[in-house]
Amino acid sequence: MKLKRLAAMFVAVAMSVTMLPALALADENEAAPEETAKVENTEPEKKEEPEKKENSEAPSETEKAEPEEPAGKAEASEENVVPEETASAAAKDAKKAKKQPYKWSWDGTTLTISGDCSMPDYSKGAPWDDFRDSIKKVVIKKGITSVSKNAFAKCENLTEASLPSTIKKIADEAFYDCISLSKVSIPSGVTSIGQDAFRFCKSLTNITIPGSVKTMGLWVFANSGLKSVTIGNGVTELNKGAFYCCDKLESISIPGSVTSIGEKAFDSCEKLQSVKLNYGLKSIGTMAFLGCESLASISLPSSVNTIEDAAFQDCSNLLCVYFSESLMAKYAGKMSDLFPGCSNMSPLLLETNTLAVKGKKAKVKYKKTKKKSQSLAAGKVIIFTDRGQGTLRFGKVKGNKKITINKSNGTVTVKKKIKKGTYKVKVKVMATGSTTYSASNWKTVTITIKVK
Repeated sequence: MKLKRLAAMFVAVAMSVTMLPALALADENEAAPEETAKVENTEPEKKEEPEKKENSEAPSETEKAEPEEPAGKAEASEENVVPEETASAAAKDAKKAKKQPYKWSWDGTTLTISGDCSMPDYSKGAPWDDFRDSIKKVVIKKGITSVSKNAFAKCENLTEASLPSTIKKIADEAFYDCISLSKVSIPSGVTSIGQDAFRFCKSLTNITIPGSVKTMGLWVFANSGLKSVTIGNGVTELNKGAFYCCDKLESISIPGSVTSIGEKAFDSCEKLQSVKLNYGLKSIGTMAFLGCESLASISLPSSVNTIEDAAFQDCSNLLCVYFSESLMAKYAGKMSDLFPGCSNMSPLLLETNTLAVKGKKAKVKYKKTKKKSQSLAAGKVIIFTDRGQGTLRFGKVKGNKKITINKSNGTVTVKKKIKKGTYKVKVKVMATGSTTYSASNWKTVTITIKVK
């Protein structure tokens, strides 16, 4: 009996053990719906930054390369996240596209003009014609690129004009007959000044013409009150009547960039005492200095090859005119044609320039040229036995392309990454001369530069 009971208990225990995995699996299946519901509830709240799912299995190569993202998040990234550089460029483009329209305003004394454009053509009349006499000041704002024809002509009470750096052109008669205008500056970016632009500006006593000006019209400053004129290096010509009848002008220096002085350019400048002409000038027009009765002497640089008849007519106090040897030979029998009415004038030869130079050797460290170009002052490569008279000019005749010379100051540049070695370079030097000395001929010397 006892054996039967023990056997029954053993069977019962065995059955219990066999049922345990099934019960555990049932418990797990009952818990699964609850966990799934929890993920679904929290996912919308963390839509922008989904919770990382833990997974003991390594992702496949496809999953690594292209991870899945919620569709809503991907769309939001495309629409809202803009690279900083793109945003900056877009802002600049938008600003550029928003050009300000042309407009003007008037407060009773000051005329203000603004916009990102050129001024309209006012050759047949301007909106302010009815009150031109009341304009005392003109302010043109940055953005305007030109002063149009006849814009402020005959504004008799205009005393000041403010021009912005954006101005490129001053058209014909822009300030014609502004008899009270005393303050105006021509911006350095101006390339063209039209005919009669400042004619009859009787109160304008000084002006600077920037080197950016490439063309000037006829009679541009004629009959004005100019006492002082500065002409920038870069201006290439003084046109007909440029300073005609500027009867207060006392002196002027014309840079070497000016190649021609036009007809009547300084006609009737009665107080003009000093004229400095620089090497580079090639021609002087007829009656260019007619009636300059205060002019006592003038030196014609050896670059001049043409003088028109009556160029210096009635310069009654002109005593000395200096010629280069070649120019003297050309006009030896025609002095009376060039200088009629100059009874006391004596033609004099310019003295020979004394410039004397030699080439020399210089060294440059190769290690330095690997990092950047190296410069050598003119005195390091050229021996000046005599610097001569006038401004020195330089040029390269022959040599390695990686060695250059500055035409103005003679600085020699050995460019970056030049190879080791000894280089011989031919350079030329000249002196432009002075009021009593002619320009020298070009003198060629050989300089030697060792890169090691």
